[in-house]
Amino acid sequence: MPVLKVQLNHPGNQKPFIIGNGYQQINNHIIREWNDDPQHYRKFIRNDGHYLTSLDNQPKNGKLLFWGEWEGNSVFKPINNEKDKPNGIHEPFHSTLIRGFENTDPYVYGEYFKYATCKQSGQLCDLDSFSLILFGSTYPSLNAFYLDTVFVVKCHDTAIDVCSNGGSKYSLIYREETLEELENDYLGPDPSQAKKLYHGLTWWENKEYFSFVPCKPDDDTIFDRLKIDLSDTYFNLSANPTGKSFLRRCNGSPQEVWRKIVQIAFRQCFYLGIRFDEPQKNDDILKGFQLKQTKIKASCGTADVPSLKIRGCK
Repeated sequence: MPVLKVQLNHPGNQKPFIIGNGYQQINNHIIREWNDDPQHYRKFIRNDGHYLTSLDNQPKNGKLLFWGEWEGNSVFKPINNEKDKPNGIHEPFHSTLIRGFENTDPYVYGEYFKYATCKQSGQLCDLDSFSLILFGSTYPSLNAFYLDTVFVVKCHDTAIDVCSNGGSKYSLIYREETLEELENDYLGPDPSQAKKLYHGLTWWENKEYFSFVPCKPDDDTIFDRLKIDLSDTYFNLSANPTGKSFLRRCNGSPQEVWRKIVQIAFRQCFYLGIRFDEPQKNDDILKGFQLKQTKIKASCGTADVPSLKIRGCK
């Protein structure tokens, strides 16, 4: 397979803040519960990590703000804001005391980024090293592709490989937040024959071409996502808000596209988040709270087809 460049759209909406509808007041905290809705959401996240202020500098570390996915539990600080701006700041933590059906993918936490399932079919199940995946959300009415994750493929494990050792090479938190939510695909008795768990290339491995998330140091300033105009004739992005596009009308190589995005990120006053600490297990924050799980789950996207058998984005 050739090295590809992929625009991979996933839902960009935030979960509206309503106590009792996915948010609970628990032990003096507002908790955004592990997502149990029939769609994925973006979160405006505060988390420790490493970032670059330029391609010439060494990484800094500190508390960062960024847009991303964490479908597990998070402590939520609401912000009164206009539509399409952050409705609050999420601080992720891991606990299965409240457990929904959605998985976190792409997973940008830990030693390297991971991508396991979202919209994987056809060529997405056979990406070569150095392929480029642009995770984001497309809004044709705003002429906008909002980019949240730049993923450079390093290598992969097949679902069969992962299943053969029970996912033991991955952290317990990743297994519970993602792999177990995908049921049979990776850890069941009949793993997928096609799906791949891709590992992202890191800055420490290749300082000229690496995975990153647009981010900013935490100073309580809110901001929107990195925006690429759909009308930009260099990228020739798809205006379809669902699915995937292999950007065949974009003449740049994956590395050239990556460099253009880095330039846009710095121009829009973002830094490059290259590693984010994995959220840690914390059951104490949920002490005394019991959840009756009654919701059911549909496939990735906005479809609302109920199923008691399907977990997570397929």
